Amino acid sequence: MLLRLRISELSQHLRGWTMKELSEHLMVDHQTVMYWNQGRSYPRLPMMIKVCHLLGCNLDELIDD
Repeated sequence: MLLRLRISELSQHLRGWTMKELSEHLMVDHQTVMYWNQGRSYPRLPMMIKVCHLLGCNLDELIDD
């Protein structure tokens, strides 16, 4: 089973942010956030929690099963 994160969708829907804007808030490279969104790499749990905090969602909403 492949893990899929709904980063782009939630960022735009909940905050009106682009992935570039989210990456600036997270202080990571834009390409890193793109890779997370594409499933090419995954953030560690503390970063996933930070993403959820910034977007105002929980881990269940972030992870698409």
